[in-house]
Amino acid sequence: MDTHRNVANDPFLQPVATGQTQHPPDQGNDPAPGRRQDPHPHDRVYPGPPEPLRRPAPGKKNTKAAVKVVALNINGRGNPDVRHGENRWYHIWQLIREQKIGVMIVGEAHLDDAHKIDVDNLFGRVIRVEFTPDETAPTARAGLAFVLNKGMVETAGIKTIEIVPGRAMILEMKSMDGTPLSILGVYAPNRPTENAAFWKKIEDFYVTHPRTRRPDVLGGDTNIVEDAMDRLPSHQDNKNATDALDKLKAYLRLVDGFRETYPSTRAYTYMQSPAQGGAQSRIDRIYVKRDLYEESFEWDIQAVGINTDHRMVSMKITTADAPTLGHGRWVWPAHIIRDKILAKFIDEEGLKLMDELAIITRNEEAGQWNPNHNTQTLWVAYKTKIGGKARERAKIVVPKIVEEIAEIKNKIDAIEADEELTEEEVTLSCVLLQEKLTALEKMRHTGARLTAQVRNRLEGEVITRYWTAVNKPKKPRDIVHRLQKNFNTEDPPQYETNSKRMADMARNYHKNLQSDRMGVPREIREAKIQTVLGRTARKVTEAQEETLKTKLTLKDIQYVVRKSASYKAPGLDGIPYEMWRILEQRYESRKAEDKRGFDIVGVLHRLYNDIEAHGIVKGTGFSKSWMCPIYKKNDKADIANYRPISLLNTDYKLFTKALAIKL
Repeated sequence: MDTHRNVANDPFLQPVATGQTQHPPDQGNDPAPGRRQDPHPHDRVYPGPPEPLRRPAPGKKNTKAAVKVVALNINGRGNPDVRHGENRWYHIWQLIREQKIGVMIVGEAHLDDAHKIDVDNLFGRVIRVEFTPDETAPTARAGLAFVLNKGMVETAGIKTIEIVPGRAMILEMKSMDGTPLSILGVYAPNRPTENAAFWKKIEDFYVTHPRTRRPDVLGGDTNIVEDAMDRLPSHQDNKNATDALDKLKAYLRLVDGFRETYPSTRAYTYMQSPAQGGAQSRIDRIYVKRDLYEESFEWDIQAVGINTDHRMVSMKITTADAPTLGHGRWVWPAHIIRDKILAKFIDEEGLKLMDELAIITRNEEAGQWNPNHNTQTLWVAYKTKIGGKARERAKIVVPKIVEEIAEIKNKIDAIEADEELTEEEVTLSCVLLQEKLTALEKMRHTGARLTAQVRNRLEGEVITRYWTAVNKPKKPRDIVHRLQKNFNTEDPPQYETNSKRMADMARNYHKNLQSDRMGVPREIREAKIQTVLGRTARKVTEAQEETLKTKLTLKDIQYVVRKSASYKAPGLDGIPYEMWRILEQRYESRKAEDKRGFDIVGVLHRLYNDIEAHGIVKGTGFSKSWMCPIYKKNDKADIANYRPISLLNTDYKLFTKALAIKL
């Protein structure tokens, strides 16, 4: 159960302390024990059947909490100045942030201690870098690094072990549920004899260090393929090198996750230029332990905006008892609010709503209020219509460059799957499309980079919401892995790990707190309430009481709409305050031009008065909230140690604000 979401911002950041690479110890960590699987809700259960949980929309699946691991050969650091636009380390944080990467294995890192300090000074607040340099020319060749996203993984307590300087290093860290996770990063030599010796050296290391945890993941640039289909044109690689790699894989019980997932797919991570012949190969790979393969998913190969001749390989890894994460609530994207087609639809449907409300008002004045067809039900229907249209437009209104990238990817897939084409035709066609795809990814990446730089120039030195978000410490998202089921008992603790049942437990617990059924008789509670009220010195006067009985006015509602804050989280309908403000401004502009417009303030006025007169109509969900538990302190398995944050719809919050101001 995901308790909150963190959104990393583009920073120009302060240095933080980093760990040092450790050389192979005589003894490492003990092999990790088997992954534990802990064996209903509190005894205090909210009376009556629980409300059904919100299910994912059709076609969407909930996924387990996972860490994204990627491997990318960046082909050197580029310009030696880390702040220069051609320095590839300058772009790595942007890639990690956009792709939500937890751990990145970087080949041809070309890092030395001085450059590492520069990277830490600039990005140390959001990433942690551990590296092993080439012994003779650290800034000119080889070099391997791990980059950890502080907003996605826990970086405290990690350990690195160097096996081959500049080419092989182990990262030992904790997975999302706290169990050990070992990642072996590699950048193998290109020459076949050196390549074979490289895999043998890694195998010898694990043989001579039996207490070092064997890798759960191995990833990087292997500079070799195991199957002819992983080269274009197809051919077998050096047998001694492939045999050495096969032997290491067998010893470590590793499998090629991408090939296991896509056994017949041709996909490549390295491409020569047309002048070099346009040959392609899948030399960048990620392997996982065979028993962990079932816990991995989303295996992919993709072009990136960094100036490199390699593509990035990626996958996500989870654990057997990791909680399931939903997709969260859908929120109107900021750019969609001013979409012209959506704006026209909102106004047209709003005018229809006003006409229907006029008819209903006449009926109600005649004493004919219908509980199934009234202002509240019409308002819900209106919000449902515009919400559906907003979702539709959000899928359509995407940058043109994103559409072009998707189109080229589809063309490449179609060409590589066409069995009627010769290898020469596939090579020629793909190399041209891959070049265009890479160019488009660079354009998209550069555009996003420029936008971030402009915003940082404008807001980076001013105390704003942006500045606060950029400079606050980053930490991994809080995830509830388990909740204790049995309290007030001498039996050993029992835990619930199913995400849906944990959500039920949290909901029932907090509903219980708000109910009158906590074991205290109602008569006693009422007596206590009257005792407290009797000690209140200040009383409401008759004049004040009459004022409170009056209904909200148009001015009351217009005031709260105009004064509503920006950047506040909306409720389940996903509509932000900004939407209501824009509609109010649009109506005032039309009124000034003597044109009929959608009067959002007038509609809300009728809605709130209807609620004051008849109460909230059942089934409209007007006051329904989305609860987000935030961990406070003490045992994380006790739901009582989480503070609930309820996200309410903005139309409901406008209503309560107007009432509060009147009070």
